[in-house]
Amino acid sequence: ATLRLSTTDMSAALCPTLAVLTTEHRAKPSARRPARASAVSRTFRRSRDAVISRAKDATDEALTEVANMDSLIDLMVAADEDALVKLVAENVLSFDQKMWIRIAARSDAADSQESKDKLMALAGRCMKLIETMVETTESTIQESSVALETIVATAADPETGEFDVPLKAESIARLRKAVDDAVVDERMLNTVYAWIRKSDEDKLDGMVHILQHLLQCYAARELDNGETPLDVVIGAAASEWPAKFEEIIEGGFGEEAFTRDLQKRMEGVVLNLPNGSYAQRVQAEYLKEVEDRGKELYSAKAA
Repeated sequence: ATLRLSTTDMSAALCPTLAVLTTEHRAKPSARRPARASAVSRTFRRSRDAVISRAKDATDEALTEVANMDSLIDLMVAADEDALVKLVAENVLSFDQKMWIRIAARSDAADSQESKDKLMALAGRCMKLIETMVETTESTIQESSVALETIVATAADPETGEFDVPLKAESIARLRKAVDDAVVDERMLNTVYAWIRKSDEDKLDGMVHILQHLLQCYAARELDNGETPLDVVIGAAASEWPAKFEEIIEGGFGEEAFTRDLQKRMEGVVLNLPNGSYAQRVQAEYLKEVEDRGKELYSAKAA
């Protein structure tokens, strides 16, 4: 299967029910009505209690939400310009319609003109900061998309501009060199994942395959220290792992050493990279793939 490369294509890719009385029941109304009334009463009480419980939970959640908004507002009112920028950046997703309404409500209820002025001034400053952040984000996304298109294009046939999927060894080699020469930061990785999600939604399996190879090339670049036999595997393309494992096993790199080395690298990824970052995620997933493949091969050797 082939994919034709173009900037346009890549950017786009990028109710309780009551029982009916029987004839016998109707013949004895005085004997059955109390029981039926009791059942209806129990059902009513359960429904009432459930409604009251849900209302209480909703009230508690609303009070907690207001308390959290007030806490953030108080921090921002007392912050200097630098601290305010940091607070807004860290809590940018909190600035929804409810937040703006809460700031306005507090301003209306303030007991002094000074407090009113501070709150309205805060709202204005926050709006400007968020607008700037949105503009910056849009700009960086565009820049990352252009850079990503350039990297992905190297995996295509130089003459036809088409991809042979799965990628051939020479295409992976060109892709690896492009990744090695590029600045792959959180913005770039974020863009890669955005492209993967979009390609997956559009059923563009070939593009997902290419982007996954790109992430593997990035992880290999970051994790290959050139210091231990495991680097021979880590630095190689996934299709070459079986042969590379055979090489290091024959060289005396046993399963215990493999497990110890891999664990050390995983600890480094967890401790040295920002928690929850794309860099941490990609590198941890890559090491897990190496671990799974290594365990298979070592187990086969021991069998």
